[in-house]
Amino acid sequence: MTTLRGRRLRIGSRQVAAIVSHGYIWLCLTVFVLPFLALLVHSFSERGGVSGIQNFQDVLGSFGDNLLWSFKITGLSLLLNLAISLPAAYALVRYPVPGRRLVFSLLQLSLYVLSLLLTYTFTYHATSMWGLVLAMVVGTFPLMLTPIVVALKDLPLVFEEAAHCLGATKWQTYRRIVFPLIGPGVSAGLLLSFIIVFNEYLVTLFVHPADLETAPLRVFNLVRTNGLAPSTSALAVVMQLVSFLAVLVFFRAFGTRHFKGTYIL
Repeated sequence: MTTLRGRRLRIGSRQVAAIVSHGYIWLCLTVFVLPFLALLVHSFSERGGVSGIQNFQDVLGSFGDNLLWSFKITGLSLLLNLAISLPAAYALVRYPVPGRRLVFSLLQLSLYVLSLLLTYTFTYHATSMWGLVLAMVVGTFPLMLTPIVVALKDLPLVFEEAAHCLGATKWQTYRRIVFPLIGPGVSAGLLLSFIIVFNEYLVTLFVHPADLETAPLRVFNLVRTNGLAPSTSALAVVMQLVSFLAVLVFFRAFGTRHFKGTYIL
């Protein structure tokens, strides 16, 4: 009888823990999804005789250029970020860089603080598209670097040594062995940087030229001047859907197998 009671208590505690866990998950989902649903409902409301699907038609019409600028700035920023982060991560992990822990920690300081400081100081009198791209690269560099460093740290050196023994050059080894195996880390950096750059308006507000207005900056300017109009809500909804789609594609393609919880350096 005592054993049966103990089993019932254990089963009961497990059920309670499962219910609490599921309740917590649904609570988090509700908290994060409700603002988006409220924005979606507001985007279908009417103002000035325009409502419903017409608000989203304006996104492809009057807001189309803003979305194109956002995609262009994001694409250029990701390419430059990747070109800088790949050799930097390889040098930090594979070579005995003096004080590399300190170097890696200092590189994290560029997240937004240095991006605003440097780009505003050095490009204020020469604002351009490339100045904005530089600001985004400096600001999101740690987000690209860290997942690549983790992936390289988890990659055993024996793969590269085996390739060298078989006659491969360093470039061939990196291109055909290292880069494919650290693909999940690269994709994680691309995802994080994409979400930040695509939705960033604060850096753009400081650095953008007069003839360039990204979608986040357009939303900010419209809300500041006219309030949250339904057409502005429609543009914000489209931007959020693009970010959601990027996250879904990432997890569909790569899953979470590369999150191992190891030390970075």
